[in-house]
Amino acid sequence: MNIETYGVLEELKDRPSDTNPKSTMNLMKQYEEVIVKSLLTSFGLDFLLIQDRHGGDVDTIHNVRKIQNGDTRFDGYANVHNANAYKANGTYDKKVSAKYHSDKRYIERNRYGKSKKIDGTLEDAYSGRRINRDEDIDLDHVLAAKNIHDDAGRVLAELNGVDLANDATNLKHTNRSINRSKGKKTVDEFTALLDERRPERQGRIVELKQRNELSNQERKELEKLEMLESVDAKKIQAAEEAAREKYEKQLANTYYTSPKFLNDTLKASAKLGFNMGLRQALGTILASVWMIVREEVPKLIKKLKGKFELASLFKGLGEIFKKAFKRVRMTYREVIQSFANGVLAGILSSLATTFINIFMTSAKNVTKIIRESFATIVEAVNILVFNPNNLPFGEVLKSIAILLSTASSVILGTIVSEAVSQIPALKLPVIGDSLPAFVGATVTGLMSVSLLYFIENSSIVNSLVEWANQLKTSFDYKLDYYRAAHEALVTYAAELADIDIADFEEKVSIVNEIANKLRSAQTSLEINAVLTSTVMSMKIQLPYDGTLQGLDKFMEDDTDVLRFHL
Repeated sequence: MNIETYGVLEELKDRPSDTNPKSTMNLMKQYEEVIVKSLLTSFGLDFLLIQDRHGGDVDTIHNVRKIQNGDTRFDGYANVHNANAYKANGTYDKKVSAKYHSDKRYIERNRYGKSKKIDGTLEDAYSGRRINRDEDIDLDHVLAAKNIHDDAGRVLAELNGVDLANDATNLKHTNRSINRSKGKKTVDEFTALLDERRPERQGRIVELKQRNELSNQERKELEKLEMLESVDAKKIQAAEEAAREKYEKQLANTYYTSPKFLNDTLKASAKLGFNMGLRQALGTILASVWMIVREEVPKLIKKLKGKFELASLFKGLGEIFKKAFKRVRMTYREVIQSFANGVLAGILSSLATTFINIFMTSAKNVTKIIRESFATIVEAVNILVFNPNNLPFGEVLKSIAILLSTASSVILGTIVSEAVSQIPALKLPVIGDSLPAFVGATVTGLMSVSLLYFIENSSIVNSLVEWANQLKTSFDYKLDYYRAAHEALVTYAAELADIDIADFEEKVSIVNEIANKLRSAQTSLEINAVLTSTVMSMKIQLPYDGTLQGLDKFMEDDTDVLRFHL
């Protein structure tokens, strides 16, 4: 029986008996190949072919804002054109501020507010109270114009900051003291500051009100403090939430449906797909080569131990590598399948990583775990659905268990490697880069060996496999039916292949002519004449003399057998 899995697992041939020591050694050799390939692809070829980035390979609004806020875990923008666009955005100075505050929508909204104030119907958006006719007011950008201009997410979406800032949802009238105190702060920052200073502010209000007379400066101070005290946190937060929701929706709808984002996503997924396919294919090749080299080199050294010659050494090494690549050529289908599985896993993992980074930032180790998970999923589906070696159901489940155990070992090794890299004492030149990878690979190897040994030797696992092997799903019955139909069709096609077409057509023509004559006959005598003529023309040998009397005599004898000979 053969068990064949693709991608992380190499072909496991000739399932041995546990009671045969040589077979057990052969099995462990096969499992060694599984582990070697896993380590090669996950910790060796990854380093050469795949460079995981904090935040993935496609710029998202969430990630560029993290970069803007100084998150040093990023290696910069994924697309250099997006980075250059943000640099070209410029700083928010007086000239830029004038563009935001001289926009016709801002001016018209300001005029509308002043007319409502004169009518005595204008409400302060941040306190809910009616604004007095003689009160100084401002038209506030709920989301500060400076914050919108500087927003890396807006620049990434290539939307005009002036248009976004002067949307009706983002323009609210409030008392000038409230607006000037708010300034460029976010709503959360402003309300937090109000809460922090509330005891001091309330105490000062009580102190000023207790005085019989106030100076002009003290009166203005009291008015300002009372205005700040009147701010309703729920109202200002509601205004911010409405403005923020519309603003973020505009950015997301514009950017995530743009050709720029779609092109970057397709390029990143195609690149990772190709690199993953190449990684899996090379892993299959190198694992096969390694197993031959590991087995043959000690034999060569032992052979040359008595009489060492450099020419013999190189000749022997050449023969070893020739033998290794001959084995690779014999398993070319596995290499192709590994490449195909890797491409699909790479594309899916890239798309998943990009989707995750729309909402949250994925770290490097998370990106690697996503890749390994999708590689495992693709290979498991390949085994479970297509079952390339027509294995019994129990052996299919066992193959998937081996696959999952190896993948989980890689994931654990990745997590351990990341944890080791975060230890301050180990962040040394050279060692700091190589030690985490070494520890991760060691953990992966040890865990793989342990799990594979358990799967192969556990009585519980073997009992489950034997029980599952006896199961037959409805799909299996359908498959058996189509296999039988296929075999019958192949057999019939082979029989047809031996037929002389010209002779066959001539016989069909004769049969059609006889049938037409019989169809035209009106009486039994005419039918008899047609049949007699056919017997004579085709030289059919009858078991009687050909006369009606002879036929009657033949039919009356129970021992006679009716045979026709051409």
